[in-house]
Amino acid sequence: MANKQRTEGAARNDLIRICCFIALLLAAVLIFINNLLPLCGVELGGPILRALTLVKDLALLIGIIFGAFAFARSKGKTWIIIFWIAVALYVASVILGLF
Repeated sequence: MANKQRTEGAARNDLIRICCFIALLLAAVLIFINNLLPLCGVELGGPILRALTLVKDLALLIGIIFGAFAFARSKGKTWIIIFWIAVALYVASVILGLF
């Protein structure tokens, strides 16, 4: 049986898939905690919840950034500029949302 070598593209695709899975998992947990538990009279919060939200937001960014960049690159320079502005706004919003 021949050993297959991992290519750079396969490694990047695995990273994207892992980030998408982490974003989905954390989003499901955070939506449950933020929306459903207060209905039962349970209030949670604090630095751990903010840290999980940050990880979710960054994993979501990594999960979508490669597909969005491929789209922008296929459309031209204007779309690439719009892409980078959107990424900068997203990162700034995530960071400023912590405070």
